[in-house]
Amino acid sequence: MEYYVIIDGRKCGPFSHEELRSKFVTPNMPVWREGMADWAPASSLAELSDVLQPAPTPPPAYNYGGAQQQEEPKRRKREFIPPMPDDYKASNIFLIVFGFLCCQTCFLGSIFALISYINANEMTTLYTMGQYEMAMSKAATVRKMHKWAIWSNVIFILLAVIGIVVYLLFMGGLVMLSSQYQ
Repeated sequence: MEYYVIIDGRKCGPFSHEELRSKFVTPNMPVWREGMADWAPASSLAELSDVLQPAPTPPPAYNYGGAQQQEEPKRRKREFIPPMPDDYKASNIFLIVFGFLCCQTCFLGSIFALISYINANEMTTLYTMGQYEMAMSKAATVRKMHKWAIWSNVIFILLAVIGIVVYLLFMGGLVMLSSQYQ
């Protein structure tokens, strides 16, 4: 007699009684043969009792924590991680270089930018260590020093431009005065 079996969701066969021994037929495996109305578990056919293999036992749960039974890990609440504040590093570097290039006009701005840059590094370190509140207070210092650097540069550049204009007007006035008396 020939049998059909379902292996991995596919109909396979026909197999002889002897061939079924090599197919690892389990008691719950669907089997069909001629004369049956529908598929049935292999354990319901008495003639296949010598062919049936025991159902594979599930592997034992390996206890990684030792002899004690481990509990299901509790889900921790997700900690709110604030976004990383802006560190203004690129613009601070620009202000430092700009201040040193303008020598005395914007020197004070480059000092403020240098202080902001150092605080930005400390803020980044605090943030990566998970000390978010301290990082936020450092971020406020970084912003304040950055604004001071920009405003001091703007004020000193305006003063320099006004000084140059006054100087040129004064020198131009002297030249005109000197040309009248000649």
